[in-house]
Amino acid sequence: MDHEKWLKEMNTKKIDRRSFLGMTGKTAAVATLGLTIPSMHQADANEELTFSDYPFSLGVASGDPLPDSVVLWTRLAPNPLAEDGRGGMIQKNFTVHWEMAEDEDFTKIVRSGTEVATPELGHSVHAEVFGLRAGKEYYYRFKAGNEISPVGRTKTAPDSSDHLKSLSFAIASCQSWTGGRYAAYKNMINEDIDFVLHLGDYVYEKRETETLADFRINHALYKTSPDLQAAHAKFPFIVTFDDHEIENNWANDVSQNDGEESNERERFLALRAAAFQAFYEHLPLRRRSKPNGSDMLLYRKFTFGDLAEFSVMDTRQYRDDQPADGFPGAPLHPEASNPSRTLLGSEQGYWVLKNLEQSRSRWNVLAQQTIMAQFDYDTGTGISVNHDQWDGYSADRDRLLTYIKKRRPSNPVVLSGDWHSSWVNDLKEDFNNPKSETLATEFVGTSISSGCGWKEQVEAALSVNPHVKFFNGDYRGYISCHVTHNSWKSDYKVVSSPSNPEAAASTLASFSVQNGKPGAIQIGGINVSGATANTMFAGKPSPVSIPVSNGANKHVKVTVNIPVPAGWKSESESKVLEPSETATFEVMVTPPASVPAAEILKIEVNADKTAVYGLLENIQVVSVPYGEGLPLALDAGDETSPVLPSFTKLSPKNTWDVASGYGWVGKVPSSRDRKKTDPLQRDFTLSRNEPTILRLAVPIGVHKVYILTGDASYGSGNTIIRSDNKFLAESGNELSPGQFRWIHFDLDGGNTGKEVDLEITGELQDGWWRIASLVMMKQ
Repeated sequence: MDHEKWLKEMNTKKIDRRSFLGMTGKTAAVATLGLTIPSMHQADANEELTFSDYPFSLGVASGDPLPDSVVLWTRLAPNPLAEDGRGGMIQKNFTVHWEMAEDEDFTKIVRSGTEVATPELGHSVHAEVFGLRAGKEYYYRFKAGNEISPVGRTKTAPDSSDHLKSLSFAIASCQSWTGGRYAAYKNMINEDIDFVLHLGDYVYEKRETETLADFRINHALYKTSPDLQAAHAKFPFIVTFDDHEIENNWANDVSQNDGEESNERERFLALRAAAFQAFYEHLPLRRRSKPNGSDMLLYRKFTFGDLAEFSVMDTRQYRDDQPADGFPGAPLHPEASNPSRTLLGSEQGYWVLKNLEQSRSRWNVLAQQTIMAQFDYDTGTGISVNHDQWDGYSADRDRLLTYIKKRRPSNPVVLSGDWHSSWVNDLKEDFNNPKSETLATEFVGTSISSGCGWKEQVEAALSVNPHVKFFNGDYRGYISCHVTHNSWKSDYKVVSSPSNPEAAASTLASFSVQNGKPGAIQIGGINVSGATANTMFAGKPSPVSIPVSNGANKHVKVTVNIPVPAGWKSESESKVLEPSETATFEVMVTPPASVPAAEILKIEVNADKTAVYGLLENIQVVSVPYGEGLPLALDAGDETSPVLPSFTKLSPKNTWDVASGYGWVGKVPSSRDRKKTDPLQRDFTLSRNEPTILRLAVPIGVHKVYILTGDASYGSGNTIIRSDNKFLAESGNELSPGQFRWIHFDLDGGNTGKEVDLEITGELQDGWWRIASLVMMKQ
């Protein structure tokens, strides 16, 4: 079921438990039904309470794992997007039962209790459960009235004195709303990890987000995502915020939009208090982190045996205002190095150093928000930096790195988010001297879904920042980390489309840090770059090009194969690559001969026992018949963009013309040219609101008309075709960026031929429709 339909049903009718579990996914709600639940059927004050809709619509979560304790979260919200921000609840307290068991069938219940869900906290529940066994997996659920929540799975931390052999976790950040689906989380739930570390930008504020109700609705919207719910139900989360949970680039009590108004500080502190409360209400945080007005204690420490200690930091609430604006960089401001300015604040800064001093763990992790390494965007003699990152507070960075050099804590590693891109950085004693000592390693995770519109500026400046060992701004995903006493391994997992839940994750690159040796080393293997395929002609072999390089220190035989559906043909290609050799594999694919086609094909790369890295993306392949001899073969788009050979241009300027046999009547559409891929797929016509009329001259007899819809760069809604107010065809649900689909219908020209008006509309994504091509073929 698509997310919009799910959300609509959730807000218009009561959902029983079985329906809800089916909608949010089996993983997110493990085996709740058909179980014996004796403790949850005992009478209580709410036993007669009935809800207008399923109250656990936002799922369940756990977090802040300690050796003997975790916090369990849910929120009662039968109408989560209610305009008053109350989630469809009345203004009274409700008792919520919870229980934990060692098994998912709840035959071995180990703890149970109740919490009071109050309207003051949006009827959220934060049950801190103690007396648990260290390093143990548990299952949990809630009950309110006669309704039972989905089942969640969680895990406690090992005891700090335990000798822990290994630890695995994922790093996430920056998950702008994608309509409810997150491919990164859909893949993450299949990982064997102990917890998820979320480094901020859990939600994105809107311009009008200001009141507690506004922030509640925004958080609730994100929490309706079945993929996000599934991840929370599968793993405990350790979370911290960055800026967008509150306001872009906020700093302490200063708004980015700080103006001359006398009450601006008071206004922003009120906004900050509302944002903090909504953040707490929707995440598995302990009572120690419950906001006190506009203050919230969020920095905290987690220790996992003798293996790893995490100092989770807050780099927003205590910082001085940024000394300069400019994006992504601006000339270095003199105040950036002022020793009186701070990013962490004096108390948190001391806490971080104390943790490093007292730690007995093999790996000491600083988990925080913005990039710590210096990055100069000016390739000339000047210096240009992003002042919102540690570059704007270099004195704090110098204090931290000087302490690391002097006191030598065991294996310091910095984990960062914020920048919507993948980085591996050496943290240097002197960033301006590449030969200076590397003191620590920084892994920067890409975003779950937020785009990186500034990747070209980063790429242009990489040559003057040699301490950046790796950068990629193209793909969204997460980092999967595996830590032992001997090494730390970070796998950069990415997806081809952040909003397509069917997009499988691939390992873009892997890096390791060896115990006692700061600085990450890339793990060698076969590296696959993005595949490309131009529009194919029906029945003709055409290449799909896949660049491959050998990063291993040995000869490797590589085979590239593309499985194809019935009616297609494909030939695999094999080559032996020398170490450091790069080659482009051209796999010949033949589409069906009789009709236009559009398929998403999977690329398979086999390198024997050598690891394969890079995005093994599913590539969109489009085929068309050769245009000559057809009644119509139109390439729609901008009037100045190129046209596919044998096709004719259909642009907004092509109004009805008897001689050409096609054209717009009345309202004309607009066009877009994405300037990527080939002439047919790079551009299209589009419009919305009232129907747009495209008139076609249909020759004698019955003809099949094919219309290609989609967008090379962005997600697109549906395209609907009618004639004489009669439905002919439509493209179905929304399409992911780069995805195309053919729709088809018959037109009868009768015995003499006739003119037919096609009425084009759309319903999804604000009604925008798209036409990339139109082909008419004789039946």
